[in-house]
Amino acid sequence: MNSTRTARATRTRIAVSAAALAAGALMLTACGGSSDDASSQSPSSSQASGFDGAYISITDGARGGIAAIDGNKITYINATAGDQQCQLTKKALDDIEHGSIVKDGRTDKGQYQVLSTGTINDSRTSVLWDDANGSDQTGTDPGSGSISMSSSSITLGYTFAYSIDQVQLIPAGSDQAKALMAKDCGQHS
Repeated sequence: MNSTRTARATRTRIAVSAAALAAGALMLTACGGSSDDASSQSPSSSQASGFDGAYISITDGARGGIAAIDGNKITYINATAGDQQCQLTKKALDDIEHGSIVKDGRTDKGQYQVLSTGTINDSRTSVLWDDANGSDQTGTDPGSGSISMSSSSITLGYTFAYSIDQVQLIPAGSDQAKALMAKDCGQHS
C-alpha cells in the first residue's frame, strides 16, 4: 500500500512539474519569440533595408542629382554635365549597383561628382552630412539636413544649391525614372 501511494504521489508531482514546465515554455515562446525577432532585426535596420538603392531627382533645377542609400548611409551625386548627363547618370547608377562609387570629388570630363556622403538618423528624419552638406567637399565640416522617406520617393532638405529648398528623388528602377532617363538619353545621345 505504501509503495502504491508513493508511486501515485510521484506521478502526480511529475505531472504537475511537466505541466508547469510546458506552461513556462509556452509563455517564453509567446513572449520571447517576438523579443528575439525584434533583437535580431531592429526596426531601423529592417526599415533601412527597404530604402536601399539609387534615387534620381525629379526636381526642376536639380536634375542630374542622384542619391544612393545603403542602410543608414547616403551618398549624393551630381551627374549634370550638359550633353554627358545620360552617360554620367548611367555610370553613377551602375557604380551604385556594384558598390563602386568614385568618391574623390573630381569633376573630370566623363566622371560624375560626389557632392557629399552622410548618415541618416534612426528615425529617418535627418542626415548628418560629412562635409557642410556638400558645399566644401573637404569632409571636415559636417552639416545636417532634413530627409523625408516614403515607398515612392525621398525628399532631401537640399543644401547643395542655394536656390532650391528641397529635392524630391524617386527610385531609379521606377517606371517614372525609366521614362525620365529615356527622355534624357534621347535628347543627349
